[in-house]
Amino acid sequence: MTSGWINPETRPDWLEVVAVGRFRVAAGGRFDRHFHDDHELWIITEGKAKISSEGMEHFAQAGDLVMTPAQQVHDIVEVYEELAGFFIETGHPPGGRAGHQYEKDEDRAGHVVPGRPLPAEFPVH
Repeated sequence: MTSGWINPETRPDWLEVVAVGRFRVAAGGRFDRHFHDDHELWIITEGKAKISSEGMEHFAQAGDLVMTPAQQVHDIVEVYEELAGFFIETGHPPGGRAGHQYEKDEDRAGHVVPGRPLPAEFPVH
């Protein structure tokens, strides 16, 4: 067993995923618009936010599973309540790169994620 993030340097040989870890983004925090050479899953455990994935914006909240296919840019657009969860990068093809990849160099620096009031159209689970 290990604690913290699992990445290509720390994962057990038997584990086929590339990386596993947790994230937390508060209003005014930073996040980087990025993609992966593998599929990524987010399991949202706390909060409410608007995210973008596969060229569309979606609301996400505790209990949601966000699935982003390989090569699709994703981002956290705005936060209504501090967002927290776990990510799993599923494994990449031969020659694939681990970690965040960027369409533009300026995406690497990340951006401030604005805090906004909860929109009236936000879904209730």
